[in-house]
Amino acid sequence: MYIREIPEQYREEIKQIMDRGKGMIYQPIGDRKRLFYFYYRFIYNMRQGENIEAKIKQDLTCPSCVGKVMNYFKNVVHEW
Repeated sequence: MYIREIPEQYREEIKQIMDRGKGMIYQPIGDRKRLFYFYYRFIYNMRQGENIEAKIKQDLTCPSCVGKVMNYFKNVVHEW
């Protein structure tokens, strides 16, 4: 079975982003964009014709999308 995961070289950056956001209701927008980039680049199964930048721009305003990405990283950082 194929498992999607974040490459090792980006994990420390993600841990730092998640640490900076602890105790905040929302991550700073730059950090959120970076997490969305990692999620859509390595985890999400992009459809043909989808663009990462357009998808990020669209989903940053979607509360459930933000929650999905943040919960993914909250859970996966504990495993690293």
